[in-house]
Order: sequence, then C-alpha cells, then structure tokens
Amino acid sequence: MTEMKIQLSYDIQSYIMQNGNVADKLRLISAGYDFPKENTNAALKEIDSIQNRDGGLPFDFIRGNPSSVKLTAEILPLIFDIGTEYPDIIDGLVSFLISRQKKDGGFAEALNLDPHIEDKYGTTSGREWYPVGKSITWLTGKALEALCLAKYSDEERLRRARDFLMYSQNEDGHWPDFPDQGESDPLGTGNILPSLRAVNVSSDHKVYRDGRAAVLQHLVMSLENESPYDMVDLLSVGKPLDEKERDVISRGLELIHSSQNEDGGWAELGSKKSDPELSSILAFVIKKCSQY
Repeated sequence: MTEMKIQLSYDIQSYIMQNGNVADKLRLISAGYDFPKENTNAALKEIDSIQNRDGGLPFDFIRGNPSSVKLTAEILPLIFDIGTEYPDIIDGLVSFLISRQKKDGGFAEALNLDPHIEDKYGTTSGREWYPVGKSITWLTGKALEALCLAKYSDEERLRRARDFLMYSQNEDGHWPDFPDQGESDPLGTGNILPSLRAVNVSSDHKVYRDGRAAVLQHLVMSLENESPYDMVDLLSVGKPLDEKERDVISRGLELIHSSQNEDGGWAELGSKKSDPELSSILAFVIKKCSQY
C-alpha cells in the first residue's frame, strides 16, 4: 500500500502538547506523529496514575470522577496500538468495559456520571444523544471496537454487543443514539461502522452496506457545506472501493488540511478558537486516511 504524504501547514504536535489532554497526546502518538519516547512514557504514566480502582478512566480525566465508558473505550485501543509495558492498565480498562455491558448487549454509562455529563455537554436543547443507565448505540460501537482491537476473547459478550447494533439500525442506514429513539444520528453511525468491521461482520452484509452508504452520503453533504467537523467520520468508511469513494476521501482530507488554524489546531462549528479534542481526532484521521 502506498502512503500519500500530507504535509500539514502548521505544527499540530506543539499545539497538542501545549493544549491537549492525555487522550489527545495518545491519539497523535498512536497515529504515528513524531513524539519523543519520553512523551509517550509520560502519557502512559499519567493514565496509570488516574486510573480508577474499577479499571476505568475518570470522566474528563479528573482524578476522583466516576469512570467513563466513553473515555475508557477511546483510550484502550490507543494504548494497545502503541505497545506498552503497562499490561495492568490494559487489563483494568478491559475489565471495566465488560462490567458496563447490559443484558441487551449494549454498553451504558453509570447513573453517577449524569451530573458530570450534564455539566460538560448539557445545553438548552438537552443532550438526548448521551443518556446514562441505558444502552447507547454509538457507545456500544466504541466499546466493541476497543475490546476487539485489544484481542478480548469472550465471543459471547462480543456477539451480544454485535447483535445489539445489528438489530437497532434505522431504515435510512444510520443508527439512533438508543433503540427507542426514532431520530438517526450520522455521527453515531461513524462510531458504529468500525466496530462492525472489528467484530468481522461481512462487508456484504446489508446492515454494514447500508450504514456505509449512509455515512458516505453524509460526508458528501458535509463537503458541500464545507464542514470539516464531520470529516471525523472519514475513517469509518474504511478503504475506498472505487474512484468515487476515493475522491470523497481525498476531498475530505483537503478540507481538513485547508481549515487548519495557524496555531496548529482546528475549531468547532461556529467557533474560531481551536479545540484540542477535535484537533487530535482530525490529525489522527488525516494521518490514517493518507494510507488510502
């Protein structure tokens, strides 16, 4: 496979080192950006120092906060990918994730996380996309992919999570945030497709094909609207199957490239100030997608 080298206009590493949290740093390290070994070791030691006794990582990476499935699932594959001398960290992360799987096969945040989520994400329109105590589709996708990438071997648990996702897809190809919600969430779909690949759902399966087509269509619309924020889902479609798909990915990468701020980061919709989390995700995407 030939890798297309995409030279960013500004220094993303320095921006993340100065403004990002440990997840942002690990995301860039995992993607293959050039970081000194001591930065990697420092990030892993920070994870080790804040990891809760239940094995999970505290919400917002603040010591003493309840463990978060979202953060734990996002960090697990990064650490596993980097290759670490801290196997106890990985064992703890896996143990916490499986403890949060519900009877329906999905994954949910604990009730004690509600005020923390409300403080960070609550808005006047509510935060229906991130409830607690009930299985969430996109959260299940994150957890399932993380467990698969970390070589978790309990096939029964993985199958239950897979089936939860396979049977909750909407007719438009996208997923709702949770099964009894009617509205589709394209960004949620972007978190689910990689998990279906990771758990070896066939690329010919209707659920996967419909989801992939829905994400590609969403990306095309986002390109027309010049929305770099939605380009976080470029990786979710996987390797392009034809020139049309290759063109969508190429245009998406160019949009990311052209929208980088001079400080090295990228801004959320409606803002001019760079956001470290979005910046590390887009930098991860542009690095990984360059392989296509």
